[in-house]
Amino acid sequence: MKRLLISTLLIILIPCLLMTPELVFGYDMVDSAKADLNGDGKMEEIAISKHGLYGGFILNVDKISIIGQLEDDIDGFVIVDIDTVDKYKEIAVHTPGPSGDDQYLIYNYDGKTVKEMGKLERWPKFFGDGTVIVQDWMGFWSKKDKYVLNKERRALDLIPQELYNVGIEAEVIESFPLYKSRQDTTIVDILKPNSKVLVLLCDPSPEHCKEHLKEISDNFFCDWYLIKSENEIVGWARMKSFSHKLALSWAD
Repeated sequence: MKRLLISTLLIILIPCLLMTPELVFGYDMVDSAKADLNGDGKMEEIAISKHGLYGGFILNVDKISIIGQLEDDIDGFVIVDIDTVDKYKEIAVHTPGPSGDDQYLIYNYDGKTVKEMGKLERWPKFFGDGTVIVQDWMGFWSKKDKYVLNKERRALDLIPQELYNVGIEAEVIESFPLYKSRQDTTIVDILKPNSKVLVLLCDPSPEHCKEHLKEISDNFFCDWYLIKSENEIVGWARMKSFSHKLALSWAD
């Protein structure tokens, strides 16, 4: 009875959720619902259940089934509308992960087949214009990636970024240098203790850090950051050179 009530409420709330896409994942996931997924005026019966290995599931749309796999047990799905102009609505299968490491598998139904469109990590926002912004936590700042709906392939394509906005102010605890570029280690400034800095940008695609990776498997500490000093000099530093030298608000 409870499941039926939740499913009914979801159907009623879908138009409202699509108008305010940033709120979509504020609602409880469900394991069954009805929705017109392909714009033919017919309501499809949608259901999901756990299957096989840890994180495995079976998604059923009417009489069509597809097996999927996430990294942790699923807690259901929600209906989203990636592009309100086209006739489709999509199914987002969710797992909260072991420690808030949310994952979503997005599915499309065209009336004949159920197709996986892509996997999204952490916290997506569906804007209804064919774009999805996914926010991820990077220890002391939030990284945002943009995905765009490829209408021909019915898939979500990641739009690559060379650099990511950080925009975090911090105080220097211990002195460290800033370099001219990621390729040129000419020192342009040496940050002084108790001075203020602004961490501007991050390059999370580190190169030439193999000697560090032998000690630390996670290349997070090899990422480059563009930092502006208190006297407005701008230069680069690797995370491994300042992780304990800036007063940053670290959190998992």
